[in-house]
Amino acid sequence: MPTPSVYMASPDLPPPVLRGIARFAGVHLYNEDEDVLYATPDLLSVHTVSGGIRTFNLPNQVEVVYDLYNEQILARNVTAFNVELSPASTTLYYTGKEKLIDTLK
Repeated sequence: MPTPSVYMASPDLPPPVLRGIARFAGVHLYNEDEDVLYATPDLLSVHTVSGGIRTFNLPNQVEVVYDLYNEQILARNVTAFNVELSPASTTLYYTGKEKLIDTLK
């Protein structure tokens, strides 16, 4: 069976279209909002223009979600977490083992 592919002639695809293509391809989506998001297995960085309440879905359960800028634990043993982001703000979260938090400070 051939691998499906998508071709778009438009150079400026709207974020919902890109998310739909990614979802169809089986890519993990951290959230449905139009924020700038970078992720590694242990870090999640988010920049938002509009701010507001956000839900982030993690690809695996993590022991702890730790806000590196505000130095506080936000959640334990979760696959998703909610935060309220200020408009025009950037955040950085550690998502991993709680025992490593002290090494991040």
